[in-house]
Amino acid sequence: MLLTSTGVISRSQQEESVLLLRKIEELNKNTARLIVEAGKLIQESKQLSAQVKSLETPARS
Repeated sequence: MLLTSTGVISRSQQEESVLLLRKIEELNKNTARLIVEAGKLIQESKQLSAQVKSLETPARS
């Protein structure tokens, strides 16, 4: 048993809480990775878009 500010929780509740916190931490890490990858894809998309536009626009001599 663990005494907290809100009362007493059982060992199984404590273990479940620890497990949930670990899963939340993993989700946060995965979210951060996805944000970084999305940023990279956006940059690549912008570069490809610029390349396509440069091919579509006839060169003036």
